[in-house]
Amino acid sequence: MAKKIKVIVETGKNLFSCFMVGEDAGITGLHGDGKTARKAIDDFYICYEEEKQDCREKGVEVPDLEFKFIFDIGAFFSYYMINVSAFAAYAGMNASLLRQYACGLKSPTKTTIKKVKDAIDKYKMDIDAGLLIDRPVPQYI
Repeated sequence: MAKKIKVIVETGKNLFSCFMVGEDAGITGLHGDGKTARKAIDDFYICYEEEKQDCREKGVEVPDLEFKFIFDIGAFFSYYMINVSAFAAYAGMNASLLRQYACGLKSPTKTTIKKVKDAIDKYKMDIDAGLLIDRPVPQYI
């Protein structure tokens, strides 16, 4: 059974990075960097594969890990490619300020992070409601 490990994906000045946090996974130093959150995660997996290969060569047992990626605001919008301005309108937030959080120019407060998380939860519920039509419009007429 794979051990679940949390990985933080964060926005930097000119790139995104990700790194493991929490309990010992049997492998240390895994990290990834990239121009987008997806590229940083891809780099993280490359690092994991290289570390597993290194462990095999040394005769060390390779732990089976499952990663749970946790995004900061900028990494979230990079990874999911959501229009920040449209999301701000949906969440009732200032679009300019949310863009500054998303690109890492400003750091959000805990209250702002909660507001974004609440809007994401609402968005997920709206999507789960299945509001998309199930056939072309002329078939309804």
